[in-house]
Amino acid sequence: MKVENKWQKRHGKWKEEYSSDQGILTAVGKYKMGEKVGVWKTTFEDQLYQKDKIRKNVTKTKLYYPNGKIMKKGQSRLDISDVQRHWYYFGDWKFYDENGKLRYIKKYADGKKIDSISFQK
Repeated sequence: MKVENKWQKRHGKWKEEYSSDQGILTAVGKYKMGEKVGVWKTTFEDQLYQKDKIRKNVTKTKLYYPNGKIMKKGQSRLDISDVQRHWYYFGDWKFYDENGKLRYIKKYADGKKIDSISFQK
């Protein structure tokens, strides 16, 4: 770890584990000065569960079904102030069925859902 301003901040490649009701999620990626950067891959039982591409304060996220097909994808933004860190969805979030067919789109502005479009019959 690199020390900056008397605070220890994560820096370089990291492997993190998170406990869930179904088991352990393992995330691998890089930190720069305490913030996640680049590509982060999260696996569950050795299968890709989530992939995040982080650039500055925008994260592009894809979540996957156990069969490897995309479950949902979209973007989020992180705002950092002296007081708080606020993370929220923005733009279109697309949701797919297990065969890869688009089911619906949710539209977000500043973390609030403003519209949704269903493709189901």
